Amino acid sequence: MYRMPPDIVAGLAGADLAALGIPSEADYVAAYCRRTGRASIPSYTFYIAFNFFRLAAIFHGIKGRVIRGTAASAHARERAKSFPRLARLGREAMETCR
Repeated sequence: MYRMPPDIVAGLAGADLAALGIPSEADYVAAYCRRTGRASIPSYTFYIAFNFFRLAAIFHGIKGRVIRGTAASAHARERAKSFPRLARLGREAMETCR
């Protein structure tokens, strides 16, 4: 959620993490690695990209339900509008994978 814009879902991108008492992404990952006995998370950027695409696929499904008139959520239209942006965020994240 560190890289997720807050207007799409409850993301932290652009938030003043220190003021919120939330560790930075790097500090959070380092703490996770310490607790799990890892030196690092290989392919971490892949997981970031994967999750943006995963959420984009979910939002695409919501968009289909909005178009068909079968969406149950009151937030469905908002979610559907976010699909292109999520796909773009996934692509941008994918481009940083090595």
